[in-house]
Amino acid sequence: MGRKKVVKDPQEELEAECKLLIDEATNLMKVHNYTKAMSIYQKALELNPSDQNALVARSKCYLLIGDPIKGLQDAETALTNDKNNIRAIYQKAEALYFLGQFELSLMFFHRGLRLRPELNSFRLGVQKTQEAIEKTIGGFKSSKKQTSSAKSSTKTKRSKSMPTIHEESRPKTSAKTTHKVSLEKREARKLLGELCVDKEYLEGLLKHPDLKRADTGTEEVSSLVNDAVKFLNTRQEFWRQQRPCTALPKKKKIDMKWN
Repeated sequence: MGRKKVVKDPQEELEAECKLLIDEATNLMKVHNYTKAMSIYQKALELNPSDQNALVARSKCYLLIGDPIKGLQDAETALTNDKNNIRAIYQKAEALYFLGQFELSLMFFHRGLRLRPELNSFRLGVQKTQEAIEKTIGGFKSSKKQTSSAKSSTKTKRSKSMPTIHEESRPKTSAKTTHKVSLEKREARKLLGELCVDKEYLEGLLKHPDLKRADTGTEEVSSLVNDAVKFLNTRQEFWRQQRPCTALPKKKKIDMKWN
């Protein structure tokens, strides 16, 4: 009796060949041979243009050779097929960061952190992007302050001693309200831990007058910020129900472990 010939699935053969090419290119990237790696990723995508791993890997390669625009295109193509592809989300956030689109980059770092809160790479991404935004805003404020220095120097001593109409009509914040806000912030820090800093930053970003300018036809930054704040509020409420602050003894720290 002759042996029965095993018929291989063409799709499986294609996927296996793509994987071999991607592995070869990845090894080349480890030794910084990005040009050769790029050509091999290209071969893999010629075999299967929608291969998620090849698209994400080539996106990373593009960033390493200094071409974030093409890196962004590959990441977006991968996300078209799977919007929750965590590696593609990270690559898109990184590409946007290198392109100087810090607000959008921050939103995608937060999206990744929301999906996989245990990954430190997204937390580091949030941190570096927030610092970049703060530096940008700080530089804008500094230049604006210099241009208005001549006007501020013309103010008289009388204007300092006498309250303006605007100041007189401004409603004063009661001590009770201030104390309540302080307690709420303290409770949020106990429940959210380090995420409380992110929440406060995003809430402040929502009030920024230039936020709407970052909205585009495909990405609504303000909507992404709102989603992130809602997620953090949900997590805060969850931890409040699990571990009420009133039941905690004083000076006891909450061990935050996100599942």
